[in-house]
Amino acid sequence: MTYTCPKDYYPTKFAQDQDSSTASTCPEYFKWIHEDLKPWKRTGITREMMERGRNVSYFRLVIIQGKAYAKKYADSYETRDVFTVWGILQLLRLYPGDIPDLELLLETGDKPMVDKEQSQGPPPPIFHYCGHKNAYDIVFPDWIFRGWADLAIKLDESNKKIKWKDRLPYAIWKGKTWVSHKRNDLTKCNASDQHDSYAQIHPLVNV
Repeated sequence: MTYTCPKDYYPTKFAQDQDSSTASTCPEYFKWIHEDLKPWKRTGITREMMERGRNVSYFRLVIIQGKAYAKKYADSYETRDVFTVWGILQLLRLYPGDIPDLELLLETGDKPMVDKEQSQGPPPPIFHYCGHKNAYDIVFPDWIFRGWADLAIKLDESNKKIKWKDRLPYAIWKGKTWVSHKRNDLTKCNASDQHDSYAQIHPLVNV
């Protein structure tokens, strides 16, 4: 299906953006861009590599002359693919004419997919929310939280009602416990119904 956004839905550039003439060096974390793309530094990225990544991708994103096109290969959890495309659209609107034509394969699951030990030859370039030292997945910004109801909480108003120093020392964590055994360990923070360990664990479940 083809979706069209309203013509008047075009945000302006961020006010805090630096003038390119005043920025002399890149942030330190930019080095990870080069690190993640190192496997293709010598060979470049070929069409054959791209097509090998189709089976482990949820969708393909193509940008041509400032317009974004997406082709879905698998169903993403909830609206992960929708909000990933949404994030790209914001870039195109905020920086018109600055985003080059490109093609990306994206995976929207919770675990890296391109294992280094199992890869033979140059791996397929898969962009993913997740990365790992033993995987070739290219880390990509995760905008999916924009669609969570939690973000509707009005923090500014809440901060005015109760100061942080006056709040109860509770920690709340949200996420699926079965994704990782380390996540499952977080449930141990609630030692028992009788003993309050100052943590409340609310795992997400599929209904």
